[in-house]
Amino acid sequence: MDSDHNLDVNLTTLAQIAAHYDAPETTWVRANMITSLDGHFVGANNTSRDLTGPADFKLLLLLRALSDVVLVGATTARQENYRSPIPRTEFEFLARPTPRLAIVSQSLQFDLDSNLFSASQEPTIIINVGDSQPATELTNRAQVISIDHVANFGTGVIAALSEIGLTKVTCEGGPKLLRELLSANAIDEYDLTISPIQVGGIATTADCLPTDWHLVGTASADDYQFQRFFNRRAG
Repeated sequence: MDSDHNLDVNLTTLAQIAAHYDAPETTWVRANMITSLDGHFVGANNTSRDLTGPADFKLLLLLRALSDVVLVGATTARQENYRSPIPRTEFEFLARPTPRLAIVSQSLQFDLDSNLFSASQEPTIIINVGDSQPATELTNRAQVISIDHVANFGTGVIAALSEIGLTKVTCEGGPKLLRELLSANAIDEYDLTISPIQVGGIATTADCLPTDWHLVGTASADDYQFQRFFNRRAG
């Protein structure tokens, strides 16, 4: 894909957008993040919802639908009120199963009545990266996978998902998990939305943004800019 190919998300069909973001490999890890114009991952209310708009939300749902699993850190999952993905008729043309939700946690402290464990086709996955033993109540509601202390935490998380057949991963943060995956060189693709909103203050995203990656595609909608980068090792 040429980096100068700019897609207008508002004027393009979902099928065309899906083709634009098609993953070139069976096993593929993408990060999908949004930043403010001045480089913040969250807005005034400490949530990325402050930064998003209709076109960005449309793209977020599509990138999830192109995946086997949506991967997120536990703090972000709670702050952003995540819920298990549900089937959407607009994505039936993809002929793909509904993605699962996987949450990375050290504490294993969850409100089991929250949306994180709402009804879905498959149970939420909890990737246990701490020393806590999962309570019976949690294992009854979720699929808990414990990762032994490995030298490369980021690689271990992706390997754990691959072992259960979830090889197309979309990571949506938060920054701590994203840093771990970037440090492990485990991300193949970085999809970055630049919101027109300015937050103010000192931005803390510098070590979580793609550097020295291939810009392989761009898109836009209204005042939002969407950039697609490939890790140089991924071509």
